[in-house]
Amino acid sequence: MAGEGLPIRTATRVLGISESGYFTWRGRPPSARANRHLWLTELITAIHTDSRGTFGYRRIHEELTLRHGIPISHGTVELLMRRAGLQGRPGVPDRLWVTDAAELATRQGELLCVIVLDAHARRLMGWSTGSSPAAGVAADALSRAVLRHSVHPGPRPEGRFTTLVFTERAHSRGLAPPTGLVADRNDHAVIGDFWARTRTELLDHREWNSRHDLATALSDYFEGIRV
Repeated sequence: MAGEGLPIRTATRVLGISESGYFTWRGRPPSARANRHLWLTELITAIHTDSRGTFGYRRIHEELTLRHGIPISHGTVELLMRRAGLQGRPGVPDRLWVTDAAELATRQGELLCVIVLDAHARRLMGWSTGSSPAAGVAADALSRAVLRHSVHPGPRPEGRFTTLVFTERAHSRGLAPPTGLVADRNDHAVIGDFWARTRTELLDHREWNSRHDLATALSDYFEGIRV
C-alpha cells in the first residue's frame, strides 16, 4: 500500500501494524524464498520469450522440470507468471511447420520416425514410423498432420520439407513449401527440444526388442502429448 503512494502512517493503521514494525520489515534483506522466486521469474520470462509468447504455465513447467531439472510445482509457475503478467497464447494459427526424421535403434534394426511440428506453437502436428522408404514415411506423417488438424487450401501455412514426395504431398494438401530447404536456428531449437523431451520421457528408459514395440510405444506417447 505504501508502495502505491498511500501514506505510511495511514497504511500501517489500516493493516493494524506499527510504523516501527513496518520499517523493521522493510530493512530486512530479501528471504531465500523471495530470491528464488525472483530467479525463477527471470528464467520463466526467458522461456516465455523464446516460445514467442505461446507457452502457458503447463508447458513452462515442463521446460523447468525436464530441461532445466528444477523441482517446482505447477501452482508456483502459474503464480509467478501471473505476477509477471505472462500468459500463454492458445490457438495459434498454423503458419510454419517443420519436420525431422530420426533413426531409432531396436534389437531388430533401426526404426525411422518422422515428426511434423508447428514451429510457432511447438505443437506436435503429426508423425509416422516405418523402416523404408524415407520419403513414404515423411509423406504419411504430413498426411496425418493435415487430417488431424483440418488444414485446407486457402491462407496456407508454410512448411519446410526435404523430399520430392513430401513436397508434392504438401502441394496437394494446400500447403506452400518454400524453396529453401535448410531449417533456421529456431527450427532446430524446436526440433531439438522435442527429441530431448521424447528421449527423457520414453526412449532412454529401456532397450527396444523390435520395431513394432517401439512404434507402438511412440504412438501411445505421441497421442498422450498431442494437443
